[in-house]
Amino acid sequence: MTVPAQPPRPPRGSVLRAWAGILALVLAAVGGVPPAASATFTNPIAVASGHSGASDPSIVFKDGFYYWARNIKGDTAIGIAKARRLQDLGTAPMVTIFAPPDGQPYSRDIWAPELAWIDGRWYVYFAADDGDWGRHRMFALQADSRNPQGRWTFRGKVAVPPPYPDTWAIDGTVLQKDDGSLFFVWSGWQGVNDGFPQRLYIAPMLNPTTISGNRVEISFPDRAWERQGERINEGPAVLKRNGRLHIVYSASASWLDDYKLGLVTNSDGNVLNSPSWVKHPVPVFERNDAGLAFGPGHNGFVKSPDGREDWIVYHATAHSNGGWGDRSVRAQRFGWNVDGTPDFGRPVAWGEPVEEPSGTPASGAFHVEAAGIAGALMRPRDGRGRLDVDVSPAADAQWRQVPGLADPEGVSFESVNFPGDYLRHRNGEVWKDRSDGSDAFKADATWRKRPGAADADDVSFEAWNLPGRFLRHRNGLFFSEPLVSPLDRRDATFRER
Repeated sequence: MTVPAQPPRPPRGSVLRAWAGILALVLAAVGGVPPAASATFTNPIAVASGHSGASDPSIVFKDGFYYWARNIKGDTAIGIAKARRLQDLGTAPMVTIFAPPDGQPYSRDIWAPELAWIDGRWYVYFAADDGDWGRHRMFALQADSRNPQGRWTFRGKVAVPPPYPDTWAIDGTVLQKDDGSLFFVWSGWQGVNDGFPQRLYIAPMLNPTTISGNRVEISFPDRAWERQGERINEGPAVLKRNGRLHIVYSASASWLDDYKLGLVTNSDGNVLNSPSWVKHPVPVFERNDAGLAFGPGHNGFVKSPDGREDWIVYHATAHSNGGWGDRSVRAQRFGWNVDGTPDFGRPVAWGEPVEEPSGTPASGAFHVEAAGIAGALMRPRDGRGRLDVDVSPAADAQWRQVPGLADPEGVSFESVNFPGDYLRHRNGEVWKDRSDGSDAFKADATWRKRPGAADADDVSFEAWNLPGRFLRHRNGLFFSEPLVSPLDRRDATFRER
């Protein structure tokens, strides 16, 4: 079903921005600073797809890129997308980082993978089971390098240690206090098999993958607005500001229109003391029927590229009673109330222009730089793939990374200067050619992202239809060749800039 576009509505704060714009124009007229153009995008940034839709967004901004972790392949694997701009994540290639073997307690029903950067390492926390939802538990992955689209190691179950009960658990995340201490926060059942209500728990951690003590309940669905359809508190997301600790959580049944966000705030720094968590009496974010935002929930938080703005990312459905499969990912800026609590406003309407995060680059394009050769960029010259420095015009060395033309799990490089032209291998050489739409061209223009052949912190690109042959530079030109020597591996290792 096609969702109709909605007429634009003034965003929160639009009146102030309008006055600011008028003032800027006046300044420009009298010789002041000219007004700066501001780019916009529209929600959703990722559309519904599959049984779970586009749901439970976990997004981290690190070193100039946004990274999004999500469950894929019918909830049997985890992927990570990478983009320079928040609004581009939904169309960025999704690289599979974990697909568990069959027959394990974590092989099926992978829910809500949570991406985290903790003490200089990447981690993913996810709920999974063996095919029986009643056996959901939390598990952890740890990245082998600083490249979150590279190799990962399974670190096992994340659960309270004996003699404490190992009960049903989902939606785990980590709270790190300013002193560096770690705490695991999740949604679970009180007993092993008792089912609803779902509560929020916290427990101390020895390290990012090990709980070291018993759990403490910090929120119970005791308000009417938390019990619509079912008694549920889930999807905890940590929010810190000015020394205060908040947890924003999702309440009521996730499959209904009245899914919404609640808030608990820590009053004294003692996160393992249940009475220290004070619940906000009313929801802090809920449905906007006119804006096609039903059941907004399971959110995360992220900064703008320049660090000046706070953004909330969340999922919602575009139709009443849309269920899990209709969920799409939305993003919008939020502010703060005078009492120190977040002010999320209302869900921005489908299709409403939203000013992009401050500091967002004008183009979401990548440079591909040879590892170990600063400023040496992949670019075409007369169609041939070359390695050059001081590229002019600069856009000649910019590429849009899109899902692979032959396989969406791969990646294709579209030229910024020549839309519709792609980097492809041809008779062992690499060229920028115009797509003719053929299956052969799509195959030759599709690559698989791999950990860097010489350094796993970086990246290499393997030809999709010729396994074992990699994109590499040699004597200033690009080829698709096997990697035999250490020199070959070095010349096939790149950095995305």
